[in-house]
Amino acid sequence: MERPRKHSSAVTIHDVAAAAGVSIATVSRAINGNRPMSESLRRTVLEVAESLGYEVNLLGRGLRLQRTFSVGLVVPDLENPFFSALAQQLSRSFAESGIDVLIHSADNNIEFEHRAVISFLGRRVDALILIPCHELDSRVSVSLAHKSVLTIQFDRYVRGVKTLFVGCDNRNGMRQVMDHLQNEVDLVRQPPFFIGARADSSTARDRLQVFKKSLPEGQLLLGSFSFEWGRKAAYQIIDRNILSGTIVAAADIIALGVIAGVIDRGLRVPDDFRIIGFDDLGVSFLAHPALTSVKQPVEEMTRAILDLVQQSDWVNDGFSYSRKYFKPELIVRESSPLRSLSSP
Repeated sequence: MERPRKHSSAVTIHDVAAAAGVSIATVSRAINGNRPMSESLRRTVLEVAESLGYEVNLLGRGLRLQRTFSVGLVVPDLENPFFSALAQQLSRSFAESGIDVLIHSADNNIEFEHRAVISFLGRRVDALILIPCHELDSRVSVSLAHKSVLTIQFDRYVRGVKTLFVGCDNRNGMRQVMDHLQNEVDLVRQPPFFIGARADSSTARDRLQVFKKSLPEGQLLLGSFSFEWGRKAAYQIIDRNILSGTIVAAADIIALGVIAGVIDRGLRVPDDFRIIGFDDLGVSFLAHPALTSVKQPVEEMTRAILDLVQQSDWVNDGFSYSRKYFKPELIVRESSPLRSLSSP
C-alpha cells in the first residue's frame, strides 16, 4: 500500500534528507543543481523529495542565496518560427540546470521590448538574454539591462553597447554561400538575386554586406523577415519577365515564401530558379524541394549561454564584454544542388 504524502507545506528539507539517508547539504545540492554531484545520487534525492511532496520555497531560496534561478529571454517575435525555435532550444539547454527560462515576445515593438526588460529586472532574474528588435533603437533597453544584471545578446547585437554576445558568424555563412554560387552555379544562365530584410538588425546587415561585396552585379530586394515578403519578392522578379535566376534569401522563412512564389508563377526549383536560405531551423523542413541552407549551430550557442549564466563569477563579480561567434555550415540540398547533382 502506497504511503500517503504529507501536505507539501509540512515537508521540509530535513524530512527529505532523513528519508533519503543523506545530509541536508546533499539535498540542497541536488535540488539547486549548483554543485557537482553524481547523477544517480541527484536522481535518488529528487525522487524521494517528489514522493514526500516536497516543494521548493522559491522566494525563500532567492532571498537566502540572492539568486532567483531564473533568466529572462526577450525575443523580437514569437510568430517568426526562427525565434520560436531559438527559444525552444534555449529552454532545452537549461532544462537540467535548475534555472528557469522565462520568455517574453516584444512583437517587434521597441516599447514592448523595453517593458519586458523592466519587468524581468523587477523579478530579479539572474540574467537577461536579449535578441534585440533593432540594431540602434534597442540600445536603451540593452543598456538598461547591462547596467543591472548579467546581459547576453543572442543572435543579434546592438552597436555601441558592450555586453556579452553569443551568435552565429553570419559573414562566414554567407561567404560559404558565395563559394557555392561561384563554384557550382552558372550565374550567366541563372543570375544572382538577394532577397533580404532592411539592414536594421546585425544579422540582416552582415548577410547583405557579404552578398554585395562578393556579387556587386547581383540585384537586391529588401523587405522583412517573413514568408509574405519572400513570395512578394519572387512575384516582383518574375513579373519583370525574368524567368531564371539564383536567389539567395537572408533567412529560411523568406526562402519558403520565394519557393511558393516561383511555383505560383508556374516555374520550377531549381531548374529555373535556384533558391538558398539561411538558418536551417524552425520550419525549414517544410520546404519542397528540400532547401539548401546555412545551418546555424544553435545547440552549441545555447549551451555557451548556459555556461555563461552558470559561471558564478559572472553573476557575482560584475559583467564583462566579449563576443563569441560560432561557425555555421552550408547544407546543400535539392533547391540548389551541386553542379554534378544537377547534370543530366
